[in-house]
Amino acid sequence: SLPVPEGAEFSIVAINDPYACAETTSSRPALYRRPLPATSLRFLPAIMWDGREPNLSAQARTAILVHSQPTQLPTDAQLQQIVRFETSLFTAQSADNLAGSLTAKGARGGPIFLSRQTFFPGINPDGSNVFTLYSSWAGLDGSTPAAQRGSIARGEMLFNNRPMRIFDVSGFNDVRGQDTVFGTCGTCHNAPNVGSSSSFNPMNIGTASLRTDLPAYTFLCTDGTQVLASDPGRALITGKCADIGKFKVPSMRGLPARAPYFHDGSAATLLQVIDFYDQRFGMLLSQEEKADLVAFMNSL
Repeated sequence: SLPVPEGAEFSIVAINDPYACAETTSSRPALYRRPLPATSLRFLPAIMWDGREPNLSAQARTAILVHSQPTQLPTDAQLQQIVRFETSLFTAQSADNLAGSLTAKGARGGPIFLSRQTFFPGINPDGSNVFTLYSSWAGLDGSTPAAQRGSIARGEMLFNNRPMRIFDVSGFNDVRGQDTVFGTCGTCHNAPNVGSSSSFNPMNIGTASLRTDLPAYTFLCTDGTQVLASDPGRALITGKCADIGKFKVPSMRGLPARAPYFHDGSAATLLQVIDFYDQRFGMLLSQEEKADLVAFMNSL
């Protein structure tokens, strides 16, 4: 749980808690958020789902003070040791049951290639060709492993190039001043070969209605607007009504081991993730294209 900030532009006026938890209150709502990976942290422009920690050193300090209840404070040198250790760890899928090694035949999957990836905040802002891992597998077909490698390569091309109509995304359309933006998956997931956002741009893509088993809060904003959400997200940090339901864009590496998906675990499988985006943004994907995207995302 996190407290509603003092002076916030909203208040919680109703709570529908299926568990009737006494600790779920209007001043400190209970939240359910999926844990984020503790590796590949070098590629993060913001820490935590809501971006509340400015850097890894601050996050480590908070974690030590809150969870470990130490008898003495960590020194700056100790915090830097933790950060150096954290940023030396990388996680990525290295093999596929059907495709075999994800570095075979010129492919660039796996953690070693990931550890060499260039990154700086704001890199690749237009989201072009985000993933360039499996172009050497393009056009492969036939029996296993070639067929699966070809599927992975097609999925990568779909991710990079399949157009979609992005609309009603708070933190994206309103920031750009455009009701509709024609983009691709990489428009938001633009960090090269990582798939997070290269800048901290928290967004609300509209997954709140997917979970009916979590506490639901009715937020009344100072302008009279009412919002129903299971998690106010970034708004618990900024106190802004416009930030209700906004979260950062997470990394896509190591996806096969990270189910369920989205900040609240509302998608049990990668296919459900793809179905959500297909329906939400009118991608008009065929069943084969969905299978190719699943194969690609499982290779990350």
